[in-house]
Amino acid sequence: MMQRIATRGRALRQIYSATHNCSRSLFTSLTKTDVTTRSMRHIATEWGETGWIRRPRAMMSSNSARPTTYLDDGFSGDIDFDRLKSHMTCSKFHDSIWGLVIYRCSQGHQSAWDRMVQALRSEVQETLRYYIREDLLQFHDLHVIDDKALYGATSHQVREHFQSWSPKSLKDRLRPGATDLEKDIGWHYATSTPRYDYCLFADDICLESMDQSGYDMPVVKILPRDWESSLSPEEMSQPVPTPFHDGVTEHWEEDVGWMYMSLNNYIDKYDLLGEVSTDWYDQYVRPPYMNGLESETDFVGNWRKKSSSEEANQADRKGSLSTKQSNH
Repeated sequence: MMQRIATRGRALRQIYSATHNCSRSLFTSLTKTDVTTRSMRHIATEWGETGWIRRPRAMMSSNSARPTTYLDDGFSGDIDFDRLKSHMTCSKFHDSIWGLVIYRCSQGHQSAWDRMVQALRSEVQETLRYYIREDLLQFHDLHVIDDKALYGATSHQVREHFQSWSPKSLKDRLRPGATDLEKDIGWHYATSTPRYDYCLFADDICLESMDQSGYDMPVVKILPRDWESSLSPEEMSQPVPTPFHDGVTEHWEEDVGWMYMSLNNYIDKYDLLGEVSTDWYDQYVRPPYMNGLESETDFVGNWRKKSSSEEANQADRKGSLSTKQSNH
């Protein structure tokens, strides 16, 4: 098990070590929490004498789930809409599209599901309006997959469906008679965008978050299409260690193949995952952490513990009152 965890975290540790031995430019490889901090850039940046700089953020220590503080370097706070626009179009396609796929994995919470989809679309509208890039709005497609067969689906089952959906979607977009796809640069760009490399999915806990307060709320889950688990079925069935929401170890480096994403980070995350120098391991933070700043009371799903505690207290009060009444 330790060897498996070491393999998963090797690239992260190598990059992290390198950051302490040499200077970095914007396009060099970044540590996991470094780039995760970038997904918070609209609240984690401030204007300094030399441009946009970041304030101290938190980084997970390698031997604990508790964060330790570090100071990061500066970066541009802008979303690269021009890159997004250039990669959504290909001469082999009869259309131009950008945006992620979202799966519904909960049978209930109909109102919350409807509000989540609308919130994501509203986030796109507001962000594009803010950056004066409404020209991209007509091409945005948050593709919704609401299939009863996927209600209650695990991340592995969602990924399997997404792996089948992606090539079919690309095929359906092709112009009649399109040939030499692999030699077409536009085809390469359009098929390697976040739309076909990552997808969103919402289960009960995500839909419950629609009614929770807090900056990161509400949330949805995001996963990479090509991620593979090295765990055996027996290992995957082991209890999940506290405070994590998936996995079999107590190590924050363990990659469980998905993470939480705030709805208001939708475009920002799409932009980051579309960068050549960024991949899943740069962005990944093991759930329930989202940025390394959280305390236990801020974890996604902590409201369930509060609810259970309140119910237990109410039951105790009722039991105590009933005992007093019977004694009288």
